[in-house]
Amino acid sequence: MGATDFQGIVTATVTPNTAVDTIMSDLGAGFCALGAAVRTVFHTPSYPNPHLMLALMVQLRDEGMPAFILNCNGKDRLVVGEDRGREITVHEAWNLPLVAFMVDHPAAHLPHLLRAPENAVVTVIDEGHLAFLDQAGLPPRSRVFCPHGGPEAIPDPRPARERGIALLFSGNVGDPGPEADWLDRIAAGQAEIRAILAEALEAVRAEQQEPYAAISEAYSRRGRAATPLTTARYVNELDSYAMMSRRFQVLRAISGHRVTVLGDVAGTDALARHDLRGTTSFARARSLMADSQILINSRSTFGRGGHERIFYGLSRGAVVVTEPSAFLREDLDTGLGMVQVPADTADLDDFLSDLLARPDRLDALRERGLARYSARHGWRERAGRILAALEAHGRADSDQG
Repeated sequence: MGATDFQGIVTATVTPNTAVDTIMSDLGAGFCALGAAVRTVFHTPSYPNPHLMLALMVQLRDEGMPAFILNCNGKDRLVVGEDRGREITVHEAWNLPLVAFMVDHPAAHLPHLLRAPENAVVTVIDEGHLAFLDQAGLPPRSRVFCPHGGPEAIPDPRPARERGIALLFSGNVGDPGPEADWLDRIAAGQAEIRAILAEALEAVRAEQQEPYAAISEAYSRRGRAATPLTTARYVNELDSYAMMSRRFQVLRAISGHRVTVLGDVAGTDALARHDLRGTTSFARARSLMADSQILINSRSTFGRGGHERIFYGLSRGAVVVTEPSAFLREDLDTGLGMVQVPADTADLDDFLSDLLARPDRLDALRERGLARYSARHGWRERAGRILAALEAHGRADSDQG
């Protein structure tokens, strides 16, 4: 079975000033580039036009080709029946596999992932998230490591000397408050939970450990067992706090340069030296990446995965300064368009000054990155991972039948 045997629907919720609809549209294009007959359908939450969606899905059902329906985080559900009070979706009733394309840690969406149909395939951004889903009870065949990707690279990107923005950051950022206050709030008076979260936060920061793994190990040291269900709230809170505190730390540490920041910014006094442009559409953000010498990406809790900002920046010809990642180790070690944020933020100003003072080096980094970008990190490659998972899923079903 090849890519051209598949057809599918990618559904995307249109949300102002986020990257989700752009990601879904570009992923849909990646499927089409492989030859799959895939269309992207935009909507607002809860399918306001269920008759149209139902007609499209009936068409998938009746055409006799391997088919799938992909949506962000697996949240969209089109119900076509009921069995003893349980809703039956199109995925089960008509054998149209659901692909839940995750854009967050699965802890943030665990309740509805546990309700996913048996023919679901759940992607994860970070390879470390697979253990979380495994312990949550999702069968191994239903999950696949699929980090985010990026669109086709622009032709003939401008050299660094001709780019109007030296440093760009895209994402919401704010002061998350003192660690002690965060621990007190989340632990809610439970001393042991507070100690567990403190240890886990340190492991995430110092060792780039996946948040659930860090919490599980802290539980284990106390002779306690962690489960996804009992710790999902803590995992989600830790993931958010570690990410936001690192972003704030990085931007606050840059004092010798003015960073153009796109997104909601809280704690403006500490970041007032930067060019704070507020929220904007991701289409605009992507355009500004093409005029930036360096894109700073801080998503510190994807230590074994990849965040879409990395690949969108690279596709626009910017050099990406990003956090360490086992998945990106070769790119970082060999300078494939990326360099690693210094672990000690006190070194950031000098590090960035050295990069910006050498535009020829920036151009060389970008050219090396773009030469291998599409094969390694384009949405076409990610779409291929998903189709391979669906094909394996189908074979497993046939073997069981």
